[in-house]
Amino acid sequence: MKQFLLFFFIGIFHVSAQVGIGTTNPSAASMLEISSESSDGNFKGLMPPRVTVAQRDLIGATVDDTGLMVFVNDPDATIFGLQVWNGVFWENIYLLQNSIQPTEVAYTLTENSQSESIGSIDLEFNITNPSATNGLTVTVAASSYDDLDESTAQIIMIPANTFIYNATRVFNLTDDAITEGNEQIQFTITNTNGGSGAPTIGVNSVFNLTVVDNDIDIWINEIHYDNVAGDVDERVEIAGSAGVDLSAYSLVHYNGSGGTIISSESISGVIVEINAGLGVKNIDFPGLQNSNEAIALVDPTGNVIQFLSYEGSVTATEGPASGMTATLLPIDQDPSTALGKSMQLTGAGNKYTDFTWSIENETIDEINSGQTFN
Repeated sequence: MKQFLLFFFIGIFHVSAQVGIGTTNPSAASMLEISSESSDGNFKGLMPPRVTVAQRDLIGATVDDTGLMVFVNDPDATIFGLQVWNGVFWENIYLLQNSIQPTEVAYTLTENSQSESIGSIDLEFNITNPSATNGLTVTVAASSYDDLDESTAQIIMIPANTFIYNATRVFNLTDDAITEGNEQIQFTITNTNGGSGAPTIGVNSVFNLTVVDNDIDIWINEIHYDNVAGDVDERVEIAGSAGVDLSAYSLVHYNGSGGTIISSESISGVIVEINAGLGVKNIDFPGLQNSNEAIALVDPTGNVIQFLSYEGSVTATEGPASGMTATLLPIDQDPSTALGKSMQLTGAGNKYTDFTWSIENETIDEINSGQTFN
């Protein structure tokens, strides 16, 4: 037997092929195969490491240890079963029937958005198998604290026998005066304690919050919808603070007859600075028609930034601008508008109200003709 063990350990360190325990013909697809049949003809099983909950938590697993497996054998916690480390927390593979089903904590929502000016961040949790007598403590960490009043992870106390818990003002956004564009903060449940047995973290362990920068200023800067002949290059240009990521913003096209939505265009890309911290971004918008219509510029939270109409009044009856009457532009592109012309803002300034509308030569992804950013 000693000679066999010596040969086995030498084989592990010096043989690059497959290793077999109890077999001389291990599977070519495996690095290690263990035969269940012993040399005396009996059959044996594989015993994974057995630990209590306290001993398991002393392992100190990190994201590099994803896939690490243990068998929790804890009579005090009444937890008996296989668990695997998923890179963030210990996840149940299977619990024996005599185990207490542990309390599980997860977010009820996993993504949302709110303005930087709102300040407080509320988080809602779903609790499965809550204990009737023992409450929970849940630790939530942020991916970045740069835009938060807090600088460390926060601990939330959830009362016993609670299935849905709304934790208010867990974190608070710092309402600064810096134009940063929209940012995303990820809030991750990193630890739980209490509850029924050894609590676990559910699948929805991450909450993504898009923070809409309230220091940015964007507006509709140019519209082209009609030509004297066939319509070409129908588009809308957005101007505003450089560096703003327009992802999740949208343009909604409304019909003047009935105020219903004709189409919606998602915006993408970043506004690149042209001058004085401002820039423009062109959005192709096929389908704009030569009749009374309106365009709504909508932010990621669903708020209407601008609602402009041309060739007549438009009151929206659905969508983000529902109930709103658009601001009628003082000009339009009647059929006499030549190719290469568009409705655009002219003048000097750094916000929408500094400029006036006129018909000028088209300027795609450039400052308009007769427009200066300062």
